[in-house]
Amino acid sequence: MIEFVLHPWRHRVPDNRRLFWITPEIEAAQAYHRKRLEDLYAGKPVSGLVALNGRMYGHSHGLWGTNDPDPLTQPSAWIDDVLSDMVANASETTDMKTFKPLLAEFDVFGTHYIDALFGAKVYFHEGQVWSEPLGCDMADITMLELSKNEVFVRSVALARKVVEVSQGRFFISNPVLSCPINIGINIFGDKLLWGLVERPDAAKHALRIINDVILECMKTFNEIIPFKQHRTGCGNSRYAPDGFGLIDGCATQLVSAKHYSDFFAPLDAELLGAYVNGGMIHLCGAHAQHIPAWRKMKKLRSVQINDRAADDFLLYAKGLRHDQAIYVGPTANTPMSKILEVARTRPVVIQADAPA
Repeated sequence: MIEFVLHPWRHRVPDNRRLFWITPEIEAAQAYHRKRLEDLYAGKPVSGLVALNGRMYGHSHGLWGTNDPDPLTQPSAWIDDVLSDMVANASETTDMKTFKPLLAEFDVFGTHYIDALFGAKVYFHEGQVWSEPLGCDMADITMLELSKNEVFVRSVALARKVVEVSQGRFFISNPVLSCPINIGINIFGDKLLWGLVERPDAAKHALRIINDVILECMKTFNEIIPFKQHRTGCGNSRYAPDGFGLIDGCATQLVSAKHYSDFFAPLDAELLGAYVNGGMIHLCGAHAQHIPAWRKMKKLRSVQINDRAADDFLLYAKGLRHDQAIYVGPTANTPMSKILEVARTRPVVIQADAPA
């Protein structure tokens, strides 16, 4: 009779996965900043500046245009790469002035994750992620059966694995789920924009399907990732407290206030409503025409602005509700001095290291 002996070393959990490197000092700093963000969103007094400037751990990020190791086909290698980077930079997360969240972010395909679910050709090229429009008409797009979608199934499996490895001790993001206008333009090109005027019924049909797919993704990741750990895409610099989500608003700069209100605002509000406490919108262009609509959006609790959008910081500070926090980092046109002045009178999260 042959006896099989299991050698312990062959089944030994890698040291980084034991999480011994998450020290009490790291846990204390993370809890401290976590409480400050919670108080900011709750309208409670917060002493000093609230600064947020974390690291995206690992070397494979769709938002960077990198895909080695591939998180979907090499999940264990991807997790080990993220953990190794966390270990190498763990001391940063003890910073008591600037919040540097200990967070695993799997931004599969970057901003083109939803495109990939719809079957668009998504590929890595010259340090970026690219996608090509679908060949179908807007009127012909149908709801996806995500349980049979390979990209989605692999993403869910990765999320479950990261949750298991985390042991509840660091934050976990979900893929970039974007928004209907961004995805609509990605998969239909300028046909979507023309459709708002020339074929409004077809445009509304396509946007409805896109929103339903995003909603199903939100629901799934909300269920898989524990509430206390779950953070949305780009959580290293757009961290929000428990129960808050994120949508993108990049392409809203291309439409008028009327078209946004007629076609997109109800869908964005619906997405924000998928989270218990509402959420944030990311903006990077000239979107100020939509400030009145966002002021009325009850579930919109914060606005994150960078690049061109940051130039309109004062317009957002004046036009948004006081309970809508603004995330912004210093730029040539919006220096730190201007941000600090506004931060004295309304909720602001500085996306940079706290000034010395």
